[in-house]
Amino acid sequence: MQAFTQIRTFTVHGGKEIDVVYTNEEETMSKYLKMYAQWYAEEEENKFVGLDLEYTPEDPNHELENYLAVVQLSMKNHVLVCHYSWTNGECKALLRSFFQDQGIVFCTVDKRQDFVKLYFENIIIPSKNWIDIQELVHVKGRNDRGYLMRDGMASLATSIIDESYSEMKNKFPTERHNYWEEQPLSDLNLEYAAKDAYVSYQLYVKIWFFLRYLVFCPGCKKEDTLRGKVCYKCNAAEIKAERAQKNAAAEIARLNAELASVQAELASLKAPASSDNTQQASPPHGMRRKMNDEHWLESTDAPKSSDYWRRKWTDDEQKSDDPWTTKKSDQQSPKNDNPWLTKPGNY
Repeated sequence: MQAFTQIRTFTVHGGKEIDVVYTNEEETMSKYLKMYAQWYAEEEENKFVGLDLEYTPEDPNHELENYLAVVQLSMKNHVLVCHYSWTNGECKALLRSFFQDQGIVFCTVDKRQDFVKLYFENIIIPSKNWIDIQELVHVKGRNDRGYLMRDGMASLATSIIDESYSEMKNKFPTERHNYWEEQPLSDLNLEYAAKDAYVSYQLYVKIWFFLRYLVFCPGCKKEDTLRGKVCYKCNAAEIKAERAQKNAAAEIARLNAELASVQAELASLKAPASSDNTQQASPPHGMRRKMNDEHWLESTDAPKSSDYWRRKWTDDEQKSDDPWTTKKSDQQSPKNDNPWLTKPGNY
């Protein structure tokens, strides 16, 4: 198997030029796949990769299945064309990892057959990461039975990108589809493959612009009934953020005012006494109250609580105050008001 790498430039609509790398080498594939992964990580708006596949010709006797021949990837103004049928196992493993393991979103036109061909190569792109443009846009409308007709790449590109793509399929001879195994590809086949991938990418760039700004909420990128406006979830989040900001500002103002009052009080306590005022600075409230109470007790003749316990009682005072030393005769017997307990003759 001969290894090769070609770097070409082709002109697309509006006179734009795209850079095309055509290869089957492992090192070159690894280099450009890493570049695409880095572009994808840095991209903020158009976070997807254009994808297109070419197969070997079908067997007219339907005895043999056609298989994957060429893989095309596109981002920005760059296209990577991998001649898959002429690559080794390491190069196929790199592509398998790029498709399955890195969470990259791909966009293509009509992925039905592409899914089958990749499945035969043990490559399965998650359905959530693979966008079929034919399922999003219908230019032809409905047929006689009322079913939506699937549009080809040429009709979609003509309606969405540029009218110059109306002849993109007619300019490529039908018999040239039988030469995707040819090594290396002819200039006509290489240009056709590169433009297919580039158009797949540019189609979804236009569609995603419409979805992002006219259909989807710009905050969460989810569809909302009010097209082009913020959905209710993002609106509630914005209101909550504004309230939190106002509350934070009010709390900061309150803390600043409290700090200023504390600083003023500390400054008044640290200030030296004036020369014309010999009185010392007043102590804190609790200490001042204690000092006032002690001063009042010293200046008044009121009995102290401690004097009651220090006082020596006399025998008479102790006798009169002690209920246990009082004779029973001195005590008045309680009057019995119950007539049933009164003995006869006692009244």
